[in-house]
Amino acid sequence: MAAVARSLRGLFALVVAGVLLMLPGIPGAAAEPDRQVVTRGAQWFVAGGPTFTYGRSADVQVMGDWNDDGVRTPGVFRAGTWYLRNTLSSGAADLVVAFGRAGDRPVVGDWDGDGRTGIGVVRGSTWFLRGTPTSGVAEVTFAFGRRGDTAVTGNWDGVGGAGIGVVRAGVWYLREAPGSGLANTSFVYGARGDVPVTGDWDDDGRTGIGVVRGATWYLRNVPGPGAASSVATYGRCGDGVLSTHSARTEPGVPPSLRGTEWSVLPTTERVVALTFDAGANADAVPSILATLRATGTPATFFLTGAWTQSFPGLAADIAGAYPVGNHTQSHPDLTTLSDADVRSQVIAADSAIREGAGTDPRPWFRFPFGARDARTISLVNCLGYGSVRWTVDTLGWQGTSGGQSASAIVSRVLANLRPGEIVLLHVGSHPTDGSTLDADALPAIIREVEARGYRFVDLDDYR
Repeated sequence: MAAVARSLRGLFALVVAGVLLMLPGIPGAAAEPDRQVVTRGAQWFVAGGPTFTYGRSADVQVMGDWNDDGVRTPGVFRAGTWYLRNTLSSGAADLVVAFGRAGDRPVVGDWDGDGRTGIGVVRGSTWFLRGTPTSGVAEVTFAFGRRGDTAVTGNWDGVGGAGIGVVRAGVWYLREAPGSGLANTSFVYGARGDVPVTGDWDDDGRTGIGVVRGATWYLRNVPGPGAASSVATYGRCGDGVLSTHSARTEPGVPPSLRGTEWSVLPTTERVVALTFDAGANADAVPSILATLRATGTPATFFLTGAWTQSFPGLAADIAGAYPVGNHTQSHPDLTTLSDADVRSQVIAADSAIREGAGTDPRPWFRFPFGARDARTISLVNCLGYGSVRWTVDTLGWQGTSGGQSASAIVSRVLANLRPGEIVLLHVGSHPTDGSTLDADALPAIIREVEARGYRFVDLDDYR
């Protein structure tokens, strides 16, 4: 019966579409293939269409038919609020909708097959969907996939409404209808490190798949394994990517990090970013997390893939509360490696962090030892990452045997205090003397920095 209902619904949709095509003046009567879209901060570039500015750099971009006129137009998701526009241009939002919350990943799709784009969010592995772009409670809630997967949506079978899916390490798991259960199909398309994208590329009513590698799009008209139906270059390395009927699946590189890096945050505000590198042991993690939680202090953590694999529970605890970045798989000097080996280090860590910590580490990257050059920065940009260096290294990693102390660390941070200061700390103990000086100094750092009129931020505030 379900199959018959789906077939009838699809037949009805085809009949209605045919009638509409014969009626002049009906909005949306003429369909068109989905087009490639790239975003660069708040700038939008639509293939074969306009370039415009909409939203903010930190927003997640989406596109859909919000008012059921057949035209796919932009929108952004910002901390649980959707700002949707009904024309393909700059300007104020035509519709503001509260649905979801900060940290959710937005998804869009015609969930009920009525032709109008609905909205949704994915939180961990739980999906919350509404059939219309309106505020209210979720009409459908279910679990599918895992934390750290990339969520995708589309009309995979070309009949009825949109289905759901996740992409995990180059493997696509798709369901033809939104709900819990096993994938109807799974297959490999693309490779680790690619950015998934979906769209009806040939306007046959069925959503195809694709991956973007650097600035090259490999698009396939049907959701399944095989060769790309078309290959094209559009945009630049590090752009956010989506189609004219999808949501951006992974963040792009902030414009101010393309071809360069931050040693201070791009701001004149009296703010400080605490950043913790994790690549050795985890001896100081409990103390650091206890201090951050007790004081309500934001922070950002850079994890190596090897550390995440050794301490997956701690990695998940960190990622549940703080932004996480990529610090390579095994902490080598990337400037000494070939292009292929650099990519391997970054991609392996990306996979390990998604699997162990359950989060997407893009776009934040930190070079081991701070060793970088134009070549390696370009390579990590093309993998969707921007390099974040530091304003001051506390040198706590040198330990008491290296002549350091908690008071010296505090003094070093205060001596470099300035708007946008980025502080480098570590989560491990010294390998021989066992000291955890960064953790020991942390309460005083927080107290003294705030006493001087500064507040703390994390990197996600500057996407």
